Amino acid sequence: MSLKYGKRIIPFVVCLVFGGIIGAYSETPLPLISLLVATAAFVFLGMEIAVYLLLIALPFSFRYIVPGSFEIQTPTEPLLGMLVAVYGVQRIINLALRKPKSENKFPFLLPLCCYIIITFLSAINTPNLFVTLKGALRATVYILFSVIVYTVIQNRTVLKGLFIATFPAAAVAIIWTVIVLIYHIDAWQWTSAYRSAPFTNYSVYGAFTALFFLVCLSRLLFDNSPYDKVLWTAWFVCFGVGLLLCFSRGVWLSVIVAVCFMLMQLGRGVTHKKIMFIGAACLILFACLNLPGVYNIIVERVTSVVDLSYASNRARLLRWGQAVTMFLENPILGKGYGAFAMLYEEDVALVGSYTAQYQLGAHSEYLQVMAELGIVGLGVWIWLNVAFLRYGFRSLRTLDDGFYRAIVIGLMAAELSLMVHFTVNNLLNGDAIGVPFWGIYGLLPAVVQMATREKNLIDTHKPHLKFTT
Repeated sequence: MSLKYGKRIIPFVVCLVFGGIIGAYSETPLPLISLLVATAAFVFLGMEIAVYLLLIALPFSFRYIVPGSFEIQTPTEPLLGMLVAVYGVQRIINLALRKPKSENKFPFLLPLCCYIIITFLSAINTPNLFVTLKGALRATVYILFSVIVYTVIQNRTVLKGLFIATFPAAAVAIIWTVIVLIYHIDAWQWTSAYRSAPFTNYSVYGAFTALFFLVCLSRLLFDNSPYDKVLWTAWFVCFGVGLLLCFSRGVWLSVIVAVCFMLMQLGRGVTHKKIMFIGAACLILFACLNLPGVYNIIVERVTSVVDLSYASNRARLLRWGQAVTMFLENPILGKGYGAFAMLYEEDVALVGSYTAQYQLGAHSEYLQVMAELGIVGLGVWIWLNVAFLRYGFRSLRTLDDGFYRAIVIGLMAAELSLMVHFTVNNLLNGDAIGVPFWGIYGLLPAVVQMATREKNLIDTHKPHLKFTT
């Protein structure tokens, strides 16, 4: 990016930050309108830079209650909405001008469109039409972020910029949270310990940390090309320490499954040093478990999985049962997107006097989709997940380059960890998990096609190189 271009976008960045700060404390819609106008102009100037800024701000976004009972995450959702709006306008203009279409179509466009349509169709059975349509529109914006990422990330330079924008911001958020947790070490296993941290609870924190941990681990294991291994080792240690302080059983399960998937890929490109590295990591984990008081807490947490007297287990089973009941009442298209929060009432005998501050979930993304979108929605949701994994496995058969293979395995492991975690939690409605999930959904095919283009370019020049030598 040239200095001149940088000077052009600085005023809009200032407007974005200033508008966000004022909007958080104002009861009038004027600051929000100013924020949206500045964001739209900023996105028009540089969609690539807007994606970077969105990911930088992601762990630090804050909830803003707009007059009229609207809730947005500032500045994540204004940026995300404007990215989708600008992309739509650009596509309309291109169609009007009859510009040639890109040869590389987004491979998951059909299941994405089907899922969006079903999300809106579920409004047929909703108890509140406005809430369902509002939620479906918001979900659509998140889903279309995958198309934005696929469109923007088209070469290695832009991909490098994505890592430069994302990893430092994520590391700052994780380090900040680790400091907060250490300060509240007596309550580190409770959500209350996160009140001064960027994350709302240990499930969101752990799932977010696991994404970066797995990508770092994949590159250290599978990338034999020249790169700054010291820096990536530092990232790995940072996110690894962050995971050690996470108390979510769902995160533990998801990371174990994702690491097992990565170990299955070790038959290709593995070295003895990497095996020793894995052994050292296990020793560090073993040493941490032997710290005073930690082992007993972990064992108690693991054994509580099958303990029906555990309050959170009973509350989770109650929500799962409610999700099944809602599904049986409307099995085809479900009760409507967002209906679970409207219809479910917490049992005080199970959860005490605490009432959730924001919308309630079914504690399982799959059961919530089944309850709100019916068997049709659940089928398409499974189609989305299977299509992603199938595309990734097929690409691994042809990828030889260490850099691209490592990135693809890391992205697959990160997405797989979320898919596993979604069996016991519903985190997709929040921006801290929703944005990375759909972003990776678009980033994987972008990276695969990037690798394919570079390989074809090398193969094209090979005969010429042979002839000249």
